[in-house]
Amino acid sequence: MPTLQEIKDYLGVDGGHNDPLLLSQIETARELVESVLRFQIAKIQPLPHLVKEAIKFAVAYIFTHREQADLSFLDKSLRTMLNSLRREVF
Repeated sequence: MPTLQEIKDYLGVDGGHNDPLLLSQIETARELVESVLRFQIAKIQPLPHLVKEAIKFAVAYIFTHREQADLSFLDKSLRTMLNSLRREVF
């Protein structure tokens, strides 16, 4: 999983006032990525770079569009990014 600091660096966010929000969004992004992949990523060590980048992308999208996020767009984007790792069934 990307760390909070990795996410903050990715977003260019300083300070700690957004930390609770970002931690929640990291968890949401993990759940979205697992839904697309159809498996729990906690069982994968080391975590593939592509999965880590997909989580960062999802957090960035949710953070940037938190007022009007288009979850259909996000789902399609994650499916495209993670297609090569996606299982047929959960």
